[in-house]
Amino acid sequence: MKYCVYYNNNTSGLIEITPDSIAPTKRANIELLWSQDIPRKILIHLSSVEDTTAARIKEEIGHSSSTLHENIRKLEKAGLISAKMIYKGNKQKIIRSNLICVSKNPEHKRRFKKYFQGMWVDSDKSLKIIGFLNKHKEDFFTSEQISIKTKIPVDDVELILSNWDSFTTLALSDFFKKRPFEKKTLYRAK
Repeated sequence: MKYCVYYNNNTSGLIEITPDSIAPTKRANIELLWSQDIPRKILIHLSSVEDTTAARIKEEIGHSSSTLHENIRKLEKAGLISAKMIYKGNKQKIIRSNLICVSKNPEHKRRFKKYFQGMWVDSDKSLKIIGFLNKHKEDFFTSEQISIKTKIPVDDVELILSNWDSFTTLALSDFFKKRPFEKKTLYRAK
């Protein structure tokens, strides 16, 4: 993926676009299209799938075919998605996102949860994350990828996974005595 959009989990408002070195015109295109309901829903849906067709997008987010095709065309023109025609029995347009969309909690909620890190465990979300990791034991994932696939805000994913390193959590909970995943931090040069 070329770009990453972090958005407010409650309002869908933009929080951050990365990388910081993104061209101003590209940033403006992302901001403009994100402010529109249908393109935003398309981008969020495309982040959770490898690639898809307009028909599958219609099933997921609704709207008429003509409305979806117009918005897909706008997103493609802006370079935020890629589309190619294939012929599998019939002609299909395969659509893939060039950015990932990751939800975050509002700032005040992130700070509150971080302050009390390790004091409690959101077991439903923890179990969902561990379940996802168990289904994909051979692969490593970033917190953003886990967030997209589990539909849990990225800051919650980061906090829940970091709770396994918290002395408070380890002392208070049998559930967290042994980390049920392998931790690997990934870095690369700009």
